[in-house]
Amino acid sequence: MRSSSVVKALKEIAAKEVDLAAEALTKAMKIVEEAEGKYKMLCQYREDYLNNQNSLMESGMGAEVYRNFQTFFTKLDSAVNAQAEALEFAKKQAQKQRTIWQESQRKKLSYDVLAKRSDSREQKVQLKKDQNVMDEFAIRVSRVR
Repeated sequence: MRSSSVVKALKEIAAKEVDLAAEALTKAMKIVEEAEGKYKMLCQYREDYLNNQNSLMESGMGAEVYRNFQTFFTKLDSAVNAQAEALEFAKKQAQKQRTIWQESQRKKLSYDVLAKRSDSREQKVQLKKDQNVMDEFAIRVSRVR
């Protein structure tokens, strides 16, 4: 097997790796987007409930209703914190996938460079062969005369 076919095969494998890494990165970014949306929704939900509590406090609120709000806010804050952690985890996973994609891109580009060099070497060899054939032909023609 010639070196150009080996490089070509490696180049194809690297291209597939880039495609797979790009798909994984896209999925990871979608997960980040979804986690971010849930986090913002929970924060907005908490803010709305806080505004509701403040309105009720202005008009007068019983102790039991106040305790219920506090219990609910404790649970809601726990959900907000859990979602914030999930968002950070998703961001870290997306960054890992981005790094994998970048590395696979670099690998593919290096195989592209190797393929170009191999093609250039083969072209030079072929040109040299063609030149030798032409020189031999010229020598034979000059001998015939």
